[in-house]
Amino acid sequence: MNKAKLRQDGTPLYLQVADIMRQRILRGRWATGEFLPTIDKLVQEFEVARITVRDAVKILESEGLVEPRRGRGTMVLPHQLPTRPLSVVTSLAELVDLYRGDVPDLVSLDDTEADLPDGVTFGKAAPKYHKLRRIHSRDGQQYCVITLYIAKAVFDRHEALLRTELVLPVLFDDPNLHIETARQSLIVSKCDLETAGLLDLKVGEPMAEVRRIMCDDKGEIFYLADVVYRGDYVRLDMDLMA
Repeated sequence: MNKAKLRQDGTPLYLQVADIMRQRILRGRWATGEFLPTIDKLVQEFEVARITVRDAVKILESEGLVEPRRGRGTMVLPHQLPTRPLSVVTSLAELVDLYRGDVPDLVSLDDTEADLPDGVTFGKAAPKYHKLRRIHSRDGQQYCVITLYIAKAVFDRHEALLRTELVLPVLFDDPNLHIETARQSLIVSKCDLETAGLLDLKVGEPMAEVRRIMCDDKGEIFYLADVVYRGDYVRLDMDLMA
């Protein structure tokens, strides 16, 4: 039997065991209707105390993923897979279409003038920027925190819309904006304490950090977005034969 290696980072062992077991259920390794391995087998695999395994199973019970059956063990229950409605697209047009027509709840965290963030190595800065920081949510689930830096001249032209709508479609439809270059980068990271509180996550859970930059025909950055997504809301699909 392969041993499941737990982290030595201070995270309680029962939470780590619960997380591994949860992922096995959600990914179909333990299918609906099957019974979990016995407590003794799980103790042997995870090399933890029985009480640790029992506490982990109780967490899964509280989430509706498993149910004890007297004399038989713990059964995996039918469950809905996590929603992942956001595809990572590879063109600006696809990105705009992804958001066009969407009207998520917007929770404003910041609305002020600001300089571009550190670490920008692409494009040149405009004289002034307006910063919007807010949370997006769909169907009651907060799924990302986005910090936007919009060139002040552009922001002033569309101020009312930019405070109430998603920014990308508004800018993309501006006939006076000439988008010369657009770049996006993505890294996978771990959730920090602040983001955990904003997106209803646990510290250390996976999340995706995206930076988008768009420049005009003079090479000036008129839009920069730093976005932090819940890891379970991001899906990457690639046609490897394209």
